[in-house]
Amino acid sequence: GIRSASLIHRETNIPLSTIYYNIDKLKQTGSLKHRDENRRPRVLGGKEKKAIGQYIRYNNEITLNEIKENLSKMHHKSVSTSTISRHLHKYGYKNVVPQSTHMLTSDEKQRRVQWAKKRINDDFNNTIFTDEFSFQLFRNTVRRWTKNPNQEFKCSPKNRQKVHVWGAISVKGVFTCHTFRCNLNGSYYVSILEDYLLPAATRE
Repeated sequence: GIRSASLIHRETNIPLSTIYYNIDKLKQTGSLKHRDENRRPRVLGGKEKKAIGQYIRYNNEITLNEIKENLSKMHHKSVSTSTISRHLHKYGYKNVVPQSTHMLTSDEKQRRVQWAKKRINDDFNNTIFTDEFSFQLFRNTVRRWTKNPNQEFKCSPKNRQKVHVWGAISVKGVFTCHTFRCNLNGSYYVSILEDYLLPAATRE
């Protein structure tokens, strides 16, 4: 093999200082492997990993900086947010914007439970459920990374538009759906039933 440091440098572009260091190491130890004491200790130990899991379960809206501060205060451990982020991703966590959903009051929840209990033995083979929902356009929910948060703006129209969706389902799956932008009143709802629900039910 090649034994000249300068030739190895020309062939591999490895810095000469690195080559000489490894040659000396090979002469002294007979190996190029790193000794165990030279390895960097793990930044996150078992206690810190357990603590992070508890933070997430207690408050899944906690930020990386808050986790970092908690580890510093409670465990006297200095850990970077990037290390915490890698740990959470390793265990399947993702930082996402939650989807919007209707907020039910305690009374609404209770009435839904009672309705389900009352009809637990009903036959729904000939039943169709319908509902409608509105999606607001130009919602500013996308996060950004920046060094100047106060200078980050997202243009949006003064009057934000909405898209309404009406849909129908049964035990057989999705029946049909319809999108519209006008206000849903009685006459328009009847037209939806006539133009979309009845034809879909007839096909089934």
